[in-house]
Amino acid sequence: MPVKAKSTTSKSKAARQKPAKSRKNIKKTNLTRLYNHMHKLSSDAVDNEIMKRFKTLIDACEEDLPKIHIDALISEPRSADTSVFPEGLLPYVKHFVYMVKRDKMNKK
Repeated sequence: MPVKAKSTTSKSKAARQKPAKSRKNIKKTNLTRLYNHMHKLSSDAVDNEIMKRFKTLIDACEEDLPKIHIDALISEPRSADTSVFPEGLLPYVKHFVYMVKRDKMNKK
């Protein structure tokens, strides 16, 4: 029996690469950290509804935010630069700043 000749063409790079991860499998640790801080500060039904929507948005987004931006927001929410955040996350960032202010007012 004759031996089969090997193909001289190689597979393209796309065919050799591993399949891309689905969006659910990508960890978004920085956004999750912000979510957890917001969850600790939530005090009413409006906050809980915003948290549900934020969690849905975290699950749907494709990329995480840089750690530097989240750290700056968590450590100094009043002086953090909100222009570095994407437009879709801006309402949640602003609500976080509001929640921090409200928490400080309630503690006094």
